[in-house]
Amino acid sequence: MTRAAGPSDAGAKAMRWVVRFFSAEWSGALLAVVLMAISIEVFTAGKPFFHPSNLLTIFNNAAALGIVAAGMTLVILTAGIDLSVGSLMGMSAALVGYVASYWGFDPVLSILFGIAMGCAVGLLHGSLVAQFGMPAFIVTLAGLSIWRGTGHLSTGAQATPKLDTVFNYFGRFNPFSPIRQAYKADTLPDWLNWLGALVDSQWLDWLRTFQMSTVILFSFYIVLAILMSNTKLGLYVYAIGSNEKGSRQAGINVKLYKILAYVFCSFCAAFAAILFLGRAPYAKSDYGMMWELDAIAAVVIGGTSLFGGRGSIWGTLLGVLLLKLINNGLTLAQLNTFWQMIVTGLIILIAVGLDIVRQNKNPLRVRQMLIAASAALAFFAFVTPGSKVVSSWIVHTEHQATVALQEELAPQFKQPAPKQMQRLQTPEALQAYAHAAQASVLPALLFGALSLAAVILVFLAVPIFIYGLIAAYGVALVLAVTLGLGTVAPFLVLGIVLLAGSMVVDPLFRRAASLR
Repeated sequence: MTRAAGPSDAGAKAMRWVVRFFSAEWSGALLAVVLMAISIEVFTAGKPFFHPSNLLTIFNNAAALGIVAAGMTLVILTAGIDLSVGSLMGMSAALVGYVASYWGFDPVLSILFGIAMGCAVGLLHGSLVAQFGMPAFIVTLAGLSIWRGTGHLSTGAQATPKLDTVFNYFGRFNPFSPIRQAYKADTLPDWLNWLGALVDSQWLDWLRTFQMSTVILFSFYIVLAILMSNTKLGLYVYAIGSNEKGSRQAGINVKLYKILAYVFCSFCAAFAAILFLGRAPYAKSDYGMMWELDAIAAVVIGGTSLFGGRGSIWGTLLGVLLLKLINNGLTLAQLNTFWQMIVTGLIILIAVGLDIVRQNKNPLRVRQMLIAASAALAFFAFVTPGSKVVSSWIVHTEHQATVALQEELAPQFKQPAPKQMQRLQTPEALQAYAHAAQASVLPALLFGALSLAAVILVFLAVPIFIYGLIAAYGVALVLAVTLGLGTVAPFLVLGIVLLAGSMVVDPLFRRAASLR
């Protein structure tokens, strides 16, 4: 007689599903993307986040970085690193624009030339690392400077003339545009009129934001995921990253596959340059600045271990999307680009920390790292109002110092240097800064206190204090929405989830152990 499934069986199945989900490298990135997206939908004004046109805009903007990060994934899976991808992307864009504009190369030939140059750079990097045993960090750090300099030399650090429309097919070109144009001109075959009518009816709503960059991005990841799952390249890359010595003893040509990983990474950087040119009207050698950090951040956020051997291509795509969501949120909050660079650095630190504790499988370390991540999210919320307070203080200090210097030099009939005089502000500007700072003081103090309290709780993970901090995050969330700071609400929501998750780490570990 078959025993009916009871509540304990259902609980065991649910626990196994939870354990299986969080054992996947990409699980954290997926959860973060979903929570951030829902929070943005709920707490921010304007067009709904899940509107197709908004999603397509995010995918279009993420396409070039997504391709670079895909190539970086293979290198990191081999326990390597490539710090030159941003510079190589800029050099490739500059060289493609240069030969197309000044040497009269056909656009297609120019594109092939740029990709070939990228592959040649990857072959050089891979050979120096695999064949000559040079550290990947040193080789690609040198490349970061060499290839950026080469790009500047090729164009004189100036923008090229406007590029041929052929490049649009890698970026802004809309595959539905010819169908709509033919339908409106009544030149579409009768059997396709239904499609033309559908495209025309949906054009203004969302189809106008559909671009080739999105098609290329997802097609590229699908093909790469298939290759990584069904070819020797994928199998051997994981094996080399897990145990290079063992892979060599098993008969794998370690040098060859490490070289191939670097060649593919550089190919991706060059190909991303073409996608970027498909959305930019001209070529410049300063494209891709700091993209190496963004690519590494996306790969690590997606669950790929910097120590090699563990990770997934789809996790990287989720990491790219999460990074774009965070950066877009900070941009909507009108946050200075330099603050965004600080946030990116913190994201890398948190992602690497999570990777380390995941490998240790120590519940205490996992709990501490989750609380630390919540502290970072509270800091992300702090930088929006905090930057206004700091900026106001700096502006007033510079103004007063310049006025004092002006008075000091007046008896000598001298004036401060022009750069110093630029620090002088009008009374109206000073008042505007003061009002902005006054409105931001309360949320800045609250978010800063939350971040500091979470840092303290990393070392004193007392449950009652964690519950209190969760409540404080909730109060801060309500305050943020009330004061019109909806753009920081997703960070606070994710922080609450992480703090709540830290409370169930020990029970989950014990239950998972009992089910083995």
